[in-house]
Amino acid sequence: MQNNRRGFLRWLALGFGSVAGLLPAFTQRRSARVIAQTPEAEFIKVATVEDLADGPFKVENAFGDNTPTLWLSGDPEDEDSLLALDAACPHAGCDVNWRGENYVCPCHGSAFAADGSRTRGPANADLTSYEVKIEDGAILVAKT
Repeated sequence: MQNNRRGFLRWLALGFGSVAGLLPAFTQRRSARVIAQTPEAEFIKVATVEDLADGPFKVENAFGDNTPTLWLSGDPEDEDSLLALDAACPHAGCDVNWRGENYVCPCHGSAFAADGSRTRGPANADLTSYEVKIEDGAILVAKT
């Protein structure tokens, strides 16, 4: 009977150890990533300032085939106000949609403010933002 008890306790310890080892992967808060400009950053033209006339503008495959979909927003007269946000929800990767005041994920209901900050889960991080600039009426975004 003692061998059975030891075997059970070993099995129990192994099971709890495995779960405890995986726990950080499930509970780790992913912080918002801001893609900073580096000397090697390649900027790609993704839109024009006219595209922002009616508010946030969605750009599918912003950097070419099978690349992120971006939401562009801001005042084209104020380059510092421009935002380029990855449309992929950090929760499950579904593309968020602009709903007049905020971005909402159609898959699980996560919501994000106009600046991409998370306002409601289940997503546990902000939308990823990219560096953006204007040159000759073109909106350029740093490709990562």
